Amino acid sequence: MSRESSPKRQAFPRWPLIAGAAVLALLVLAWIEGGEEPVHPIAEPVILPEPQS
Repeated sequence: MSRESSPKRQAFPRWPLIAGAAVLALLVLAWIEGGEEPVHPIAEPVILPEPQS
């Protein structure tokens, strides 16, 4: 058997697979880490200037 007689395997680019795995890893990390600390409202008094007439 020669190499030319066997059908060639199509080259599949790996970068979409790697990019998809990286995006998936970031989403999983954000899902796990998200909501660890509750959001606190920022409330403080503000002095407003008097309206001029």
